[in-house]
Amino acid sequence: MPKLEQLQSTAEPEDVFELLQRDGAVVVENILEPEKLRQLNQELDNLIATTAPGLRHPAAERMVDFYGLSTVRIDGLPGKSETFVEVMASPLLCAAADHFLLPHCHDYIFNTGQLIQIGPGESPQRLHRDEDAWSFLKAPKHPLEVEAMFALTDFTIENGATQVVPGSHLWPPERQARPEEIVQAVMPAGSALMYLGSAIHGGGGNQTKAQHRRGMFLGYVVGWLRAEENSFLTVPIEKVRHMPVRIQELLGYKAHEAIGVVDVGSPMALLQRQP
Repeated sequence: MPKLEQLQSTAEPEDVFELLQRDGAVVVENILEPEKLRQLNQELDNLIATTAPGLRHPAAERMVDFYGLSTVRIDGLPGKSETFVEVMASPLLCAAADHFLLPHCHDYIFNTGQLIQIGPGESPQRLHRDEDAWSFLKAPKHPLEVEAMFALTDFTIENGATQVVPGSHLWPPERQARPEEIVQAVMPAGSALMYLGSAIHGGGGNQTKAQHRRGMFLGYVVGWLRAEENSFLTVPIEKVRHMPVRIQELLGYKAHEAIGVVDVGSPMALLQRQP
């Protein structure tokens, strides 16, 4: 039976890197301080209350079931939650991105951040690799993505804890997971499942009648790929102007050498202009 290792947030970063290299995923407990967890939930409560479950503007019909009919998803979080911006600079997550991504790019960027609240009766999500979003890149390939699913409520077997397949990041693309190879990231609120984009995973099914499993996804990708979320449209530039420089860079306002330029130069100049 495969096992999903668990560490405390006080663990040495090298121990986290080692487990990510070996298993493709690891649970880090207490990565969110209690006050930060409270603030996140408070800031996101109103968004959830005014957002219906299901995919509102599907880019493809096959994504409707994939994203869930009883699941609320909200992106553009850097522009909607000040605490989310702080979490973007989480030392352990950024250290993992430095370790796995920087050898393959000049810098990495924010890929997407989503609030994902799985409602009662939701079916399990299809297992997948997030790196399949760039299916035109053929194996073998180096790491493209480092991610974390933060538990904003307790994740249990019953309410839809994320499914993950330890070791699957080392499998060939065609290899499918057998039922006995799948585990769930059971963890208390304030923890995070950190994983590589090549690890097979998926949202769990919510078997409860009244519990809503609330998670917050955050990922980074090598800077020369087009990110999943169009942050230039989901995060208003007026808000970006007041964010720390490193967050501005992560949101895509730092050119990757000759990629992503404006006026053949750095997009950071846009943030210095008066609106």
